[in-house]
Amino acid sequence: MKHDFEERRQKRIENAKRLAIKNENEANDLYNSASEMASVIPMGQPILIGHHSERRDRNYRDKIHNKFGKSFEKSERADYYKDKAKTIEQNNAIFSDDPNALEKLNEKLKSLENSQEFMKLANKYIRKNDKESFLKLRFATQKIWEDLTTPNIMGAIGFAHYSLNNNNANIRQVKKRIAQLKNRATRQPIDKIINGVRILENREANRLQIIFDGKPSEDTRKALKGNGFRWSPTEGAWQRQISNCAFIVAQEMMGNLK
Repeated sequence: MKHDFEERRQKRIENAKRLAIKNENEANDLYNSASEMASVIPMGQPILIGHHSERRDRNYRDKIHNKFGKSFEKSERADYYKDKAKTIEQNNAIFSDDPNALEKLNEKLKSLENSQEFMKLANKYIRKNDKESFLKLRFATQKIWEDLTTPNIMGAIGFAHYSLNNNNANIRQVKKRIAQLKNRATRQPIDKIINGVRILENREANRLQIIFDGKPSEDTRKALKGNGFRWSPTEGAWQRQISNCAFIVAQEMMGNLK
């Protein structure tokens, strides 16, 4: 099974854009149709209560109202898919199924560690009022010195304590992810049969897959969905993102099959 991270990402973007255009066109068609229907009703003409045309008139106006409503719904859906495409394009998160994930995480770690070192030294020189040493630091500028030495609303100067704490927490998190990816790369991928069902760790797709010999029962399908597994027609498998929890759940479910 071949998986190309960037290709799949691009397909998600293109699909969102396609759905945005589709919904926008449908919204325009519905709006124009409703407007055309409404144009035959004289401006300000009320429903003629008691007239033989009352029921027909009400039904006609309801159709106009419903078409306008559907048009606005389609327009909202179009905006949703436009935003979705934009979000995917601008998303800088590092995904585990990215073949360059380890390289990107190491680059991110280096950047975070450089920031941590800079903040610590900057605070040290600010406390000493040693502007000359501060300006020798990498990334240091006159503007940054002025900003950091200007007291905030609480009268504090330098980088706030929480800034260093938050950055340090990010460093620990990135190190943890690097260790997990390295550990995954060194061990054999999961591939086992339980009650005739294959549980496969597909690392290229970053998915734990459950492959049945035929269609599982309705109760089993409900259990799979309830535990985060989704059917993938292209893979011919029920799958969710790889994790220890996913494997434990999969083993338990397949072990309880009747």
